[in-house]
Amino acid sequence: METSAIPPAQRPRLMRWPLALALIAVAACAPSDPEARAAQQWSVCEGAGYPQQRLDACSAVIASAMTEPARKAEALVYRGMLRAEMVQDARAAADFGRALRIDPTFVNAYLERAQLHFNREAFDAAILDYDAVLDLRPGLESAVSMRDAARRQLEDGRLSEIELLTRSLVERPLDASLWNSRCWLRAVSGEELDLALIDCNESLRLDPRSAATLDSRGLVQLKRGEYALAIADYNAALAIEPGRGHFLFGRGAARLRMGDEAGARADFAAAERAEPGITRMYQNYGVTI
Repeated sequence: METSAIPPAQRPRLMRWPLALALIAVAACAPSDPEARAAQQWSVCEGAGYPQQRLDACSAVIASAMTEPARKAEALVYRGMLRAEMVQDARAAADFGRALRIDPTFVNAYLERAQLHFNREAFDAAILDYDAVLDLRPGLESAVSMRDAARRQLEDGRLSEIELLTRSLVERPLDASLWNSRCWLRAVSGEELDLALIDCNESLRLDPRSAATLDSRGLVQLKRGEYALAIADYNAALAIEPGRGHFLFGRGAARLRMGDEAGARADFAAAERAEPGITRMYQNYGVTI
């Protein structure tokens, strides 16, 4: 038997030497001073290295107690961008949201989250974020262009949905929710308000206590300039589902157009408390105050 072979028990130990030496080399290169180490992590986070390496560095910056809020917000945006590239959409959105909680005026956080929404075809949400950007940076060309693109995509989607609903109603003409859905889409587009009213009336004939349909018809009446009728529909919806921000804002918009400024302001304030962001949402429905 040969006796010069390496005993099996020693082989794993010898095979680990290259990895151990590599780890020692990496540790030797890492700065021992906390501030220098933090600076190195930040450099990697905002740099152009491997995505996972950058993501880990950004996470270290975010987790460090030494990181100032402004830099933490930046690191969150960088990490969100990396996660978006890795198709980790929920985590990316959470990072952008955390950055905006630190700094509600952080334009890049809104822009990146808007792009994430756009790529996911969540065009309503994208438009809200582009609106926020333009509030902070009026006329920013990239935001204007992308918001217009999102609006076109949203409108094309609504038209396609109306066609699908029309085909579905042929098969299910007694489905009140289908009539309401088509009413709502037409109300939001504002181009077929007479047909929208017919849809809502049919939905309410089938289901008279649908708060959602009363809300839809309220928007139709608001856009038709029938403000007293709109208020009546929103009041009826609120009687069924009290405190809903959606209904309160619609009623406020109708009251404002009738000259009841005090009542309108009270409704707007209550609506924002119930559903933060409802004012921007109604802007996307074509209703401004």
